[in-house]
Amino acid sequence: MKNIFRFTILLLLIVMLIAVLMKNKKEAQFEVDKAKRVIDSVPVSIFQVEPDSTLYTIETVGKVKSADEVLVVSQTPGEIKQVFVKIGEAVEKGDRIVQIDDFYARQEFEMAKKAFEQIQKDYNRYASLAGVDAVTQQQLEQLRLQLEGAQTKMNSLEQRLNDYIIKAPVAGTVNQLFVSRGFATGLGTPVCEIIGGNSVKIEAKINPEQAVYLHVGLHAILSTEFGHGDNYRIQLTEIGEKAGKFGGIATLFALAPGERKSPKPGSIVNIRIEIPGEPRLLVPRRALTNKNGEMGLFVVQPDNTVEFTPVAYLDFDDNRISLVDNELDHSKIVVEGNFLLKTGDRVKVLK
Repeated sequence: MKNIFRFTILLLLIVMLIAVLMKNKKEAQFEVDKAKRVIDSVPVSIFQVEPDSTLYTIETVGKVKSADEVLVVSQTPGEIKQVFVKIGEAVEKGDRIVQIDDFYARQEFEMAKKAFEQIQKDYNRYASLAGVDAVTQQQLEQLRLQLEGAQTKMNSLEQRLNDYIIKAPVAGTVNQLFVSRGFATGLGTPVCEIIGGNSVKIEAKINPEQAVYLHVGLHAILSTEFGHGDNYRIQLTEIGEKAGKFGGIATLFALAPGERKSPKPGSIVNIRIEIPGEPRLLVPRRALTNKNGEMGLFVVQPDNTVEFTPVAYLDFDDNRISLVDNELDHSKIVVEGNFLLKTGDRVKVLK
């Protein structure tokens, strides 16, 4: 008996709650309708429906590198006596990078220079004596050959002295420095890396499942500072092989033609690639409205009233849907304020 009484009380409470909610809904709708009559039209934001060829977007991370990277190496062995540059420092072509100890090479050059000067004096003296037949032409010729040999040796040693001063072969910025004072170099030892000019390349790896949609010439947008910096237009120039078992597809981008500025080499950047596909009608997901269990869009009519139009659609991404048919092509649909509307309401489009 007590259970029946409790059940009856509970049922009465539920009925009363539903009645209150229905009354509140009617009152809220009444207030909305009243507000509409007062303001004459509902302020809304609209979206122009037009064909969009975007298939989907690929986002990845890349690294900017200079297309003019020059690795400077030592041309002679020796100990580094002085380093003239620092990482990040700008250099001009011909600027000194490092000085290698040239003590013994300079001593050898000075000896060769003195030997050349002595032979030159002897040759000049013999040439004077040959004029009065004091020496034979054969003796003079032998001395001339000695003079040429001494000059060749002196010039060679002088040229070798230049190798002890390593200079920048191009203008640019010192990106890496591999030596320091006291460091022992050998023939071909890397000294520094210089990156120059505004010519850059961007390296990135793409998921293999997404890379099948890529093709050379595809345009993309590069963003610095995790999307909060500058934007640059880039173009896909090369598609490589899969990098390892779990690696992505290596790709190479360059600045698009006409792009006058370039990102800083060495920086990590975001890359956004929009793959073009068949034209379709993509609309913001927030424009969808549920009216009596049916999903549709509010379409703005020429007289600035709206009409609720049921639509069939497919999910495209988190923010957009793709309309199945093209009936609403070039229509204007409500994207903000749509939940307050019903067919026939007059709207005011916000700028």
